[in-house]
Amino acid sequence: MFDQLLKPMGKSIVGDPEVVEVLKRQMSGSGNSPVMARAPLLLSESMLFPYREGLSFEQDVWMDRGQKAAFSGALDRPPSSSWEIMNPREYENGRVPPIPYLPDIHPLVDSTYRPYDIGQVGQLDVHILAGLFGGDSAARDLTPAWDGGIYWAGQKLSATTPEQQNSTKSLSLFYLSVWKNEASAQSFVHLYADELGRKYSGLKPEKADPGATGDDEGSVEQVFSSDEGPLVITRRGKLVFVSESFDLPLARKLAALILGSQGSGPLQSASVHRPSALPAPNQPASGDAWHGTLTEPVVDFLSNCGVMKSVVDAALQASNPGEHVPLDRR
Repeated sequence: MFDQLLKPMGKSIVGDPEVVEVLKRQMSGSGNSPVMARAPLLLSESMLFPYREGLSFEQDVWMDRGQKAAFSGALDRPPSSSWEIMNPREYENGRVPPIPYLPDIHPLVDSTYRPYDIGQVGQLDVHILAGLFGGDSAARDLTPAWDGGIYWAGQKLSATTPEQQNSTKSLSLFYLSVWKNEASAQSFVHLYADELGRKYSGLKPEKADPGATGDDEGSVEQVFSSDEGPLVITRRGKLVFVSESFDLPLARKLAALILGSQGSGPLQSASVHRPSALPAPNQPASGDAWHGTLTEPVVDFLSNCGVMKSVVDAALQASNPGEHVPLDRR
């Protein structure tokens, strides 16, 4: 769509890549959309991400591997994570996003908790989290240094009534993040610790016990108390483990188990079969990389869908700089 809009001006997203940066900046602004301006950052960033970073992704794949790889190729082999979209060369080379190892925690938690939620924290999540906690500069600096993240939340078995189960006091959470270097891990620790006071009432720093983690791997621990239980942040090298509302002995056992398992456990993943990498431009694809099983139905579906108002506005304003576009022309 953008390429078609640029054609009358003799431009294209491949021949004039700087145009994409202008479009992305216009999409980032929320001045033309009062609803978007009021929306929480998590919602607004999640909604704009496919259009803003997705546009850069398509542009990069098109420039690197050709038009077929960017369009029918990306539909037949869609990215599986925000990490691949934000790092298109990794996607092109068939690399999978990093996933930390989660060992068997059931012997530690099953007597007290029932599973409530589990999942990955992706690069987009970290971008939003860093933006919320530290602003644009923190998001810009920390996002590229992210190298994987997982979380697990449990609800106390003692929470039996609807009132108890609807209270955040019934929930406990741990979050493991991996970083590309120790400096970034340390920066994230400071960022996260500084924001705990906004999440929990009655927050007080407690004196940490250097030997409490039960290991000799150089872990650094910060402990806080709050109205919803202990909060523990443990850093070991490039790994950061956060425990919220688990009692202190259990939090330390979980930290020792999960931090000690990284790099040693069997990595398992589940996914549909797909080619390991995109073919180079003008080279035939191997195997079933471009069999086209998804392209036609997806194109048919997309042809019946609208696009976000802010995206259309950005494209029209890029075509007519400085001109206000009335609603009846959209």
